[in-house]
Amino acid sequence: MSAKQTTLMPISERHAIFRVLQVDLSYFFRTKWLIGTLVALNISDMLVAGLVYTNMMSLNYFYFFVPGVIVSGMFAAALDVGRRVNLGLNEGVTQYYLSLPVSLNGLSVAHIVSAGLGGTIYGSILLGVAIIFVPKLASPITLAIVPLFFIVSTGLGGIAAILNVVSKGGDRYWVFAQGVQMIVLGMSTVFYPISVVGDFFPNLVTSAISLNPLSQVANALRSVVNSEPISLMGFSLVFVTSLALFFVGLICYRYVFQKVWEVGKF
Repeated sequence: MSAKQTTLMPISERHAIFRVLQVDLSYFFRTKWLIGTLVALNISDMLVAGLVYTNMMSLNYFYFFVPGVIVSGMFAAALDVGRRVNLGLNEGVTQYYLSLPVSLNGLSVAHIVSAGLGGTIYGSILLGVAIIFVPKLASPITLAIVPLFFIVSTGLGGIAAILNVVSKGGDRYWVFAQGVQMIVLGMSTVFYPISVVGDFFPNLVTSAISLNPLSQVANALRSVVNSEPISLMGFSLVFVTSLALFFVGLICYRYVFQKVWEVGKF
């Protein structure tokens, strides 16, 4: 076990971690027609829901909704990497990874970082398409917000690790993931203005919804659209929250891989 618990990272381990990252991302991005279909569905959400509700509300809901679709797409892509880890546990891929010169910590970091990269890449694709419909998003400030995609998606990778501990084997991961997605997205300002949320929840819950990292990213993009100042306090909150989830995810994945290393399955 000492080889798996070493704190040093030799070149061979760095190469193994890179390969794990590459495989994780390739599963999601290897099929171009699938990515095209997902992007088309997200764009149809922007156009149909955004334009229809704009005519029914006092605010321009289309401009409000587009950043929300970008963030929700980022969310789904980040969690999908966790589903791939779950499949790897069931199909023996993780057991193969543990035969490589990679520590338990290194393998855990690779999966969490791949979730960060997956969410960032897919969110950036949606952002690039959204600029066609909302030209105000084509701003240098938007480029400064993109790193937030990676930070938040890495935190979501930590949530995916927690789901892998809870779901164990079988097909339960995606059931839990759908539940988490409904709660985390629903308890945010991704789809609803905070003023509307405040009409249905007490102040404590409304404050928590406002502090949700997904709310912070979506609101930052909306600030660019509306030419408003961006809250640096929100950036700090996103970083702290995502860092905490990263370390929780690291512990969870390490626990899972430790069990696989000891008994051959989880």
